[in-house]
Amino acid sequence: MLTLYQAEWCPFSSAVREVLTELGLPFVARPVEPAPELRDELRSVAGTDEIPVLVTEEGDVHRGTRAIYRYLRTREPWEYAAAHRRHFIDHRDARETDTPGQLIEYFRGTGELEAGEATEVEPEVVDVPEQNRYELLLGGRRLGLAAYRRRDGRIVFTHTEVDESCSGRGYGSFLARAVLDDARRQGLEVTPLCPFISKFIERHPEYQDLAAAHYRDR
Repeated sequence: MLTLYQAEWCPFSSAVREVLTELGLPFVARPVEPAPELRDELRSVAGTDEIPVLVTEEGDVHRGTRAIYRYLRTREPWEYAAAHRRHFIDHRDARETDTPGQLIEYFRGTGELEAGEATEVEPEVVDVPEQNRYELLLGGRRLGLAAYRRRDGRIVFTHTEVDESCSGRGYGSFLARAVLDDARRQGLEVTPLCPFISKFIERHPEYQDLAAAHYRDR
């Protein structure tokens, strides 16, 4: 199997991973040490401390994005290459936002959401355009958010999250309804990159006319 020496924060590594995915080539992603001077294993394998580096099944070593691309152009793509390219284009807005950063903060337990306590106070959803997101508030606490990008008469939802303490209490659906109703009020077409919003639209036919045509037709 192909082995890619890489780091998630490295844009060159990210570009190579995308092409490997488009081509349908299985690979092992090997993380490297954060500082080049610490990468003894990579130097022993590839004679360099710079990433990305791709090692083929035969043991050939390709150093740097351009060399890796020259090699990958010799490989036959699988049947889903065009569909993956389409998804890459569709997810431009997600790449340009801090969606990965938000998800990483969730993993680290350093996110912005607060636990929700049982209360008779009605939740509310407010638009915070300077941060490109809607916020779900309950008694002054931020329980959830729906991140978005607005572009050319459409709104692209990239990430939706509700604090785990509120699971099963209907707050996620409340947030989804509120943001979709607001999109309708503003006459915006919806691109639901966020899986939660996408599934919500799928389950609620009254919102399906908001979705971009190629999402409705999938």
